[in-house]
Amino acid sequence: MSRVAAAAAMVLACACSDSVALPAPPTLSIASGDVQSALAQTELPQHIVVLLRDGGQRPIAGAPVTWTPAEGARDVIVPLDMATNSEGLSRARWLLDTTVGAHTLTITVPSGATAHARAYASVRPFSAVSPLPLETYEGSGEAVHPDFVRLPPSWSGDPFRLVATPYPGGDQAFENPSFFTGSTGASWLVPAGIRNPLESPLSGYYSDPDVLYDPDANELRIYYRRVKDENEIWLIRSANGVQWSAPVLTAHAPNHAIVSPSVVRRAQGDWLMWSVNAGVQGCGGESTVVELRRSTDGVSWSDPAATDLDDRDGFAWHIDVEWIPSREEYWAVYPVKQSGSCLTDRLRLATSADGVHWRSYPSPLLVKGADDQMRDIIYRSSIDFDATTGMVSLWYSGASFAGAGSGYRWHLAYERMTMPALFARVNVPAWEAARVDAATNLPLLTNETAP
Repeated sequence: MSRVAAAAAMVLACACSDSVALPAPPTLSIASGDVQSALAQTELPQHIVVLLRDGGQRPIAGAPVTWTPAEGARDVIVPLDMATNSEGLSRARWLLDTTVGAHTLTITVPSGATAHARAYASVRPFSAVSPLPLETYEGSGEAVHPDFVRLPPSWSGDPFRLVATPYPGGDQAFENPSFFTGSTGASWLVPAGIRNPLESPLSGYYSDPDVLYDPDANELRIYYRRVKDENEIWLIRSANGVQWSAPVLTAHAPNHAIVSPSVVRRAQGDWLMWSVNAGVQGCGGESTVVELRRSTDGVSWSDPAATDLDDRDGFAWHIDVEWIPSREEYWAVYPVKQSGSCLTDRLRLATSADGVHWRSYPSPLLVKGADDQMRDIIYRSSIDFDATTGMVSLWYSGASFAGAGSGYRWHLAYERMTMPALFARVNVPAWEAARVDAATNLPLLTNETAP
């Protein structure tokens, strides 16, 4: 072979070698949030998260991301990151417009890599949650923190009572315990002879009422929290639901160390109080602990002991606990907060045989968006099981954001279902449990029932 031919062969070999060594182009994929459902004109429950990787499947950081709804759509996209992070991830919120049906979103980066996300907007409610109007003493109709009690047949009038607090625009000055009567669970009136609120503070503010019936004394009890320079748990009593005793201080601790007290009389001389210890920072803190106090009379309480009620989704916030005699177990419902945040977007169920060791379930009981009045927040709720009928009743509270300058609007809602339906909802089928948000490691939120 001549020198020219050999040189040409070497050039061809190098060219072939170079072509083989060319790196694969970057790829952009949907890490989580694809194929979600929500009501039209609401936000999808989970962020859209994209993942940018190079040809070697290594994450690419620092790439700006463009989010573009389908042509003609009025969807609103709110990017949460200026560019991809060190793991190659970037997130955005997706607010659907009024169009019912399929929605698409195109995501691009400067290299030309593209990904597409899909969503579906529905006009039907996700569940049988119904708004629960309430006549509040200051006239707003906004309320929070419902708690239910069933009365024995020996009591005259309606068989049910509900305590709640007005919360107009989140104004804690009106958050005073108010009392209501009803016979269906879905409709409540102020009892004759009652003028709400039952109690108003001279300083600080009240919140977090909890009502129960004491068969030993044949009386109603309402516990509530007073917040001033510390947390105080006060008690009032009534033998007829109209006249109430003077308040009695039953427990106290530093601020945010006794949040949302929930009291159960298990048997004569056996009283339990669960509450949330949120530390000095309150709901904005890093974490919470659910604590248990014990008492022989429901007035003098032991020091708190930590329970193991924990949650894969975050940390328990305002809790309600009920003893279910027919199942010999406690049920707890509680909204979940994230570290450093006061907002709660899902309600969870847990069960326990002893009140200390708890079992939580894979799927939320309810999430934001189940009702338009709870579009943005699911908050403290109350649960009741009627063993005679086999029906579970739930009274929810939550809020929708009314816009800048208007804040949140707080309302109650009601839902009734069979006990099997309750546990079917929180025991997620494997196909749905596998849908996890890669950015937060939380399950994707849905109020829909698995097929």
